[in-house]
Amino acid sequence: MYRNEDIGFIIKLIGDAIETKANQKLKHYDMTLSQGRVLSYLHHRKGVKTSQRDMEEYFQVTHPTIIGILKRLESKGLITSEYDTVDKRIKNVYLTRDHESKSIKASDFQVEMEEALVRGFTAQQINELKEALFTLYRNIENEA
Repeated sequence: MYRNEDIGFIIKLIGDAIETKANQKLKHYDMTLSQGRVLSYLHHRKGVKTSQRDMEEYFQVTHPTIIGILKRLESKGLITSEYDTVDKRIKNVYLTRDHESKSIKASDFQVEMEEALVRGFTAQQINELKEALFTLYRNIENEA
């Protein structure tokens, strides 16, 4: 098999593999990787007012993308959203009571995937890898 050693291609292969594996596992819970990430994010921010804009910035996605994810989660009864009482331009998102088991499963899966990704790495190697990946990201973000 031909192996392309282009760094961008390797990163794409890793991202695709993570998404495929996650979607297979999370299908049992009627959610996708993107939905699971949003549930996990909201679960970890319990008690903190979280707007759609906050999520766009955190996940680095467009407004239509986050709206689509949130609509699907809302139709499943896992989140609710409402306009901010102080600024009506802001729409805040909240977990419903029904979210608990699915958001915990999504968080658990994130931990499992992270452990699988760094299996065999030392703590120092993990830190170096994270730094290298963030450097790659900053390089792309700063590219003119």
